[in-house]
Order: sequence, then C-alpha cells, then structure tokens
Amino acid sequence: MEKELAIYVSASAEMDAECELLGQLLAEMTKSIRWTIKRTPGPHELANPDLEALRASQFYLILMGSDITAPIGVELQAAKEAKLFTFAFRKMSVAPSPAGAYFIHHVDVEWQPYQTPQEFVRLFERALISQLLEGTPGYGLDVRDLEELAERLRALEEAEEGQGGERRRGAGHGGVILPSRE
Repeated sequence: MEKELAIYVSASAEMDAECELLGQLLAEMTKSIRWTIKRTPGPHELANPDLEALRASQFYLILMGSDITAPIGVELQAAKEAKLFTFAFRKMSVAPSPAGAYFIHHVDVEWQPYQTPQEFVRLFERALISQLLEGTPGYGLDVRDLEELAERLRALEEAEEGQGGERRRGAGHGGVILPSRE
C-alpha cells in the first residue's frame, strides 16, 4: 500500500531556492512515501491559498526571508487552527523589512535560524525525520520505513559530528605563524 503524506509550505517568491531543495529532498527521502507539496500562491497567480489542502496536510512549513507577503499570515493561522505540526525556519543572512521584523517577533512560533538554502535543507531533513519517527504510528509508516529513516538520521548526526571537530586557533584574519619547537 502506498503511503501518502502532505506538507503545506508558506513562502514568498524569495524562498524559491529553499522550496526547490525541499522538493528534491522529499523526492529522495523515502521511496515508499508519496509526498504532496502545496505552497503559498505567488503574487502573479491572483489566487487565494488552498486552505483545504493546508488542513489536509500532516505538516506545515513556514519559511521567512526578508519580508512577509500575503497570504502567509492567513496560512499560519489556518495551520494553527488545524493543529498541524509546524516547522518554522528563518533566513538570517537577509535583514528583515519592518513588516517582516514585526511578524517574526509577534507570531507564536519557534524560529529555526539558517544562513543558506543548503543549510536549511540539511536542518529541515533532520527535523522532519525526527518528527516522522516520533509521530509514528500516526503517519502510517511501516517498520522498514522507520528503520530506513532512523539509519538516515544516524548518518546525518555522524556527518555533523565529523564536521564539528575543526578547532580554530587564530590567524584567520592575518597574523604571525611561529615555527614549532620540535
């Protein structure tokens, strides 16, 4: 039996790179799950958000760049009313507009900061896998799916530990390198 999960993404057009990487991630994550992704309509679409699709989703993702655009606030409120599991990511490499800053500080979500689209997808993958493992059996995943996801999560954590071993000791902005005393 094919398993089907859905995610609704609230994101303005400036978050296209993140959304593209998200689609690639979901396509490759677990081959036995069919993912449906719906997104905030673009300004050129002249459409209302698909609130039925949002309410039918298992997950809600809000991506915040420099500005908040309509109808993201409506989508967030609908996701809260539907009690969807929410992932909230904020791009820290861009300064928020005044409206964006107000939104960031006045909505009741815990923002996960990131710098680049690649960092976002890496952080999101870990968060999503963790939620899929914690939320079972509610997501309908079988033992094989869970084992595959748990193995992927372990691999991601090990890779992250391997990168964290770098020890910086100065001279990154210039300096004097002394010979060793051997």
